[in-house]
Formats: sequence, C-alpha cells, structure tokens
Amino acid sequence: MTDPIRLGMHEPSRAEWSDMLQEIRAVHADAIALEERVEHMVGDIVARPFAVAFSSTGAALEAALEALGVVRGTEAVVPALGPAVLAAAIHRLGARPLYADVDPKSMTLRGEHASARLTGACKAIVGVSTHGQPAGLDELAAVASRNELPLLELVVGGLGGRVGRDPVGRYGRVAVIGMGELESPVGSGGAVCVTNDDTLATVLRMLRNGGVTDPRAEWARIGGIRRIERIGLDARMTLPQSALAVVRLGCFEKTCTELEDVFHAYLRRLAMHPDLVLPAPCADGTVRWSHFAVRLSERYSRDDRDSIVQGLLRHDIAATSVVSVLPYEPAFVCGHGAGEFPVAERAGDRLIALPFSTEIGEREVDLVCQTLQVMIERQSILR
Repeated sequence: MTDPIRLGMHEPSRAEWSDMLQEIRAVHADAIALEERVEHMVGDIVARPFAVAFSSTGAALEAALEALGVVRGTEAVVPALGPAVLAAAIHRLGARPLYADVDPKSMTLRGEHASARLTGACKAIVGVSTHGQPAGLDELAAVASRNELPLLELVVGGLGGRVGRDPVGRYGRVAVIGMGELESPVGSGGAVCVTNDDTLATVLRMLRNGGVTDPRAEWARIGGIRRIERIGLDARMTLPQSALAVVRLGCFEKTCTELEDVFHAYLRRLAMHPDLVLPAPCADGTVRWSHFAVRLSERYSRDDRDSIVQGLLRHDIAATSVVSVLPYEPAFVCGHGAGEFPVAERAGDRLIALPFSTEIGEREVDLVCQTLQVMIERQSILR
C-alpha cells in the first residue's frame, strides 16, 4: 500500500521536531513565554497590537463571541455556508444564528445579504474567509459600522491575504485566526484572536485562562493562587502546539509561496474540465489559499459528490468538504426549509476539497487530477 496523499499540512518533520525542541529549550520550557511568541508573530502578520492564543479554533470562537456579547437570547448573522465550528460555538452559547446566503463566485458572505438578516437582537456579524477567499470582508465591515455592530472575522484560511491595502484579520473588531491542519498553512493546531481593543484582549485572556487573570510577574508563572472572576475555558495553547506554530510561522512566507505553486499546478491541470468550477480570484485583493476546492457542475447531486469523494479515498487520495450548509446539518437544524439559501445549498452539495500542502508536487497533482477525472467519468456513466 502506498502512502496516502493527505489533505493538509503534514505532521512535524524530523527537522521541525529538532527546531521545536530548540524553541522549547530557549524559553526553558516556559509554556506561557512560547505562547506569547506565537501571539506576537500572528499579530505582526495581521498588523494588530493585541493577540491571544487558544488551544483550538472552537474555544477561540466561543470566547470571541461571548466577549462581543453574543450570549443566550441574542443573535448573530453568519454565512449559511461555513465551517461547523462556527455554528457549534453559537449554539453552545445559547444564541441563535441568523443565516444568510453567500455569493455564487466567492462563496463568502457579502454586505447585501448580511444587511437583509439584521434584527434588533443581533449582536454581531461574522465573516468567514472560505478556503482563504477574503472577498466581502470590507463590505461586512461597512455594514457593521453603519449598524453599530461588531464584525467578527473567522480566518480559517487566508492568513497573509489582503483586501485592498488591509490584511485579512484587520477588518473585524476581533479576528479568530485558525491554525488547525485543515484551516491554515501553519497546521499546528490552536488559534489566535487578534484585536485593536486592549479591554477586549483582557476579557479574551480571562476567558481563555478559566476566568482568572494572567500572572503579572515572571515568578508568578510557576504557581500561585488567583481568584476566579468569571466562568471561563481551559484553553491555553499546549507547549507542543506553540513550538510547532513558532517554527512554521518562522517560514510562513516561504510556505505560502510553495502553496501558490501547488494552486497554479491544479489550475493548469483542471482549467478546461467541463464539469468543474474552479476557485475564483478576489477582484480587489490578494488570496492566500488554504485549500484547493472545486465545485462539480449543476448536473451533479450531493450523492454524486459523495460517491466521487469515496472513490478518491479508495485510491488513497484524501478529499472532503471543509464547509457545510449549516442550517441543514442535523445538529444545527432550526426550522429552515429547503431553498431558503439556494447558492449555499447548490455549492455546498457539490464542493470537493483536494489535497493541498507543501508536500505535494507536480507528480501528486497529476495523480489527484487523473483520479478525479476518472471518478467523475465513472459517476457520469452510473447516473
């Protein structure tokens, strides 16, 4: 059996393990010090002064939403096509998601659709850079400003990209930068919340720390007793997560350049395929793609897509969809009927995310594309 072609970033290489160990030794195994390095590095990429690291994207999202006032009995506008972690965080807080349809080209939430869903109980608007695509973040920021609401950016892909002259992660009052294997070229796990608001950063830290403040003195990091001031999470980054994040953020630009080469290799190979819709560029920005996700043409159904994905998996090629049509997932059903979000429904039923990492070369891209074409042709015959 050959090694499978995996979806995202690989496990740490031997060289990375060595670099991680050096980083841990450099701070004398001080987990907080290494966590702070991750925060500074991500803050520099998005040009924001305050950053708070979390052990997972779900924990970071839950803390950010709560800090913005999205709690039980309130509402938040979110894209109908998005990562499950977003809907899960809102439901865990006891709030209600106000789903809005997405743009057919970018598959992101745009200002017009967000405006139409606002209510008096709405406390925030959430924008997601789907697959790294940042289109619409500037529109959502304008809608949020006009309605005196905070914008929360969920950057699960797209770190280092731009809309106009501003980096992704700078449009919202808070941005959650996911760094999981299927969320970012960093692939270390965990997430970082970034903001310009020092008060908000303090609240985020307290929520992350289980309701207690950070130690103020170096010597207090090894112990001590602090009062629990609010209900919080147990969500600090682990030492291995922080070490791997520091190592990979140190070569982030090089990684993004290599991924751009993989992206264009896919484009060259699949550009003329009649049954595939390829990722669209951002007209007024720079995209740092986190996935290469294709859409099957309208003549294919969800069952067809699932069968094609299973065929890829049987040939040791990883494939999935990193976003879902959230209002129709069994865990998040809340009374929406079929056809309410036509663009999200059509796109979500036909999306396939293909392997996308620096471990993939021209040979692997050719193998993925050849197998995909065979599976599509097979499914066309079976239909």
